[in-house]
Amino acid sequence: MASVENRSGLHYSIACAVALVAVAFTVAVGMLMVSSYLAARTSSPLNLTELDRLRAAIPGDASGDAVRTRIRDLDHVARQLYFGGLHSLRTGCYLFLLGAIISLAGIKVAITLKARRPDPRGYPPAVGELELLASARFVIAATAVGLVTVAILIGIMERRRDGGEPPVRVDGAFKGEVAGSARSPAFRGFAGSGVAAFTNTPVAWDVRTGSNVLWMVKIPLAGMSSPVVWGTRVFVTGASDEKRVVYCHDLDSGTCLWQADVKVAGDTAGKVPTVNKDTGFAASTPVTDGNAVYAIFANGQVAGIDSCAREMWTIDLGLPGNKYGYSASLAMHAGKVLVQFDTGEDGRQSQLVALDSGSGRRVWTMDRPVTDSWPSPVLVETGQGTQLVTVANEYIIAYDPATGAELWRVKCGGTDVAATPICAGGLVIAAIAHDKTYAIRPDGRGDVTASHVAWTSEDGTSDVPSPVSDGELIYFAHSSGMITCVDVKTGQTVWSKGLEAEFYASPGLAGDRIYLVARSGEVFILKAGRMYEEIGRAHLGEPSDCSPAFVDGRILLRGLNHLFCIGMKLPAGDAGDRNEVTAPAGTQANGMDQGL
Repeated sequence: MASVENRSGLHYSIACAVALVAVAFTVAVGMLMVSSYLAARTSSPLNLTELDRLRAAIPGDASGDAVRTRIRDLDHVARQLYFGGLHSLRTGCYLFLLGAIISLAGIKVAITLKARRPDPRGYPPAVGELELLASARFVIAATAVGLVTVAILIGIMERRRDGGEPPVRVDGAFKGEVAGSARSPAFRGFAGSGVAAFTNTPVAWDVRTGSNVLWMVKIPLAGMSSPVVWGTRVFVTGASDEKRVVYCHDLDSGTCLWQADVKVAGDTAGKVPTVNKDTGFAASTPVTDGNAVYAIFANGQVAGIDSCAREMWTIDLGLPGNKYGYSASLAMHAGKVLVQFDTGEDGRQSQLVALDSGSGRRVWTMDRPVTDSWPSPVLVETGQGTQLVTVANEYIIAYDPATGAELWRVKCGGTDVAATPICAGGLVIAAIAHDKTYAIRPDGRGDVTASHVAWTSEDGTSDVPSPVSDGELIYFAHSSGMITCVDVKTGQTVWSKGLEAEFYASPGLAGDRIYLVARSGEVFILKAGRMYEEIGRAHLGEPSDCSPAFVDGRILLRGLNHLFCIGMKLPAGDAGDRNEVTAPAGTQANGMDQGL
């Protein structure tokens, strides 16, 4: 009996010791989490007054190089501290939970065994109980070593998963720090609609005098891709037949913070795609989720670049078979990068591909019964959930973005389809070149050609530019210069106007202002409404085929050689001055050399 009681008391001591070790471990992790939280909060690169002061000092610096170098260095240090704090917080959550579970389990066992006191007459321990004492010490030591080992392994796995540097999470504190007006994360904004969330956009500027030109920056490599914005960062891509680059610029100053080369991998190595000069090697607009930026190039290579300009992953989808060159932009949904890879020429199979944004692995792949096309996929919110709508020469097809399952399709005609669809007035609007415009109710299933096409119209159908809508009217631009307005409910033409210009860029809408960028670089600003009314015209001073990106009070426009930030200048300090920025030497990112 004494031996049994002694064993019970020893088990009680072991439970207490294990609980004590786990509690101490949990408290230590909690203290480190508090420290990491304070470090991340105080070093947030979005809230550094010193950066604001340096940006304001750029106009007073003769060359701007010294100030911009200081901005890059300070931003890099702040971002390393910020990301390090976020990484520690996330790892700490796992460890804190593990320690708490072991602590509670140890305390529970100790409470259960507490009533079973050992009999003092059982000491010194009988033969065999010394081995039990040694085992108890081993259990306690193993618990401590196990906790530390698990902590190290979780830290390593977290760092590997994030590509060596934790991304900024958009579903946590960072989301609140970035105003919605400071985000235009994909081609034509959030839903590919081209509609801005505000109305304070400028209607006049002059590149020659610098009036309302906040800054302009030269992009070393050409590209027809449009800019995307997240917080204080602007991303564009550029490429040649030998090189592919993602550029990151500061939204407030235009400073090139880093540039990341995308290395060729897989079967595309040494192969150069055939592209039209109007398409080029970087026609697809990238997409960003605040964690990283994701880009696709004319050779079919998709890359994920993290917040410190390092290549997280690349995937080779194969050399596209498009006769003009690949141009479909990327979309994102629930941590997946969505690629419309229509290359159905020369026996190739067109596909819709979903890639995991963290690793680049294929989440799902859906074969498509279409030939090559050039529109981008768009996400549409419906009463039945989110749909991914695609357009090609033969079909307009909607998919479930979570699984890739086809939801509905409409048979269409036409050739060389390039305009991206939009959602307006509860309808999917798809302009099919050399055919007509289709307005589709998105609540059907299967082939809905005969049942869910609300109306069709042959008037003013876009060929290259995508349409834009204010919910009541739809505005189409044609490459020939014809602008057409139709009623969203009926498809009836409201007005049309021929302009002496060519359009490849898609129009943007901010409030009641429509911005049309002509191939010459001239920007036509029209008033949305049932009568044609021109508000004004401005010029970039160089050709452009890129669509505008809108953020609060500013328009990002890309020309043949420069990226422009257009906005109302402050009356003091830099009024009438133009900030022309060139990418400083040595800004190419390599490993930890540059930070976002």
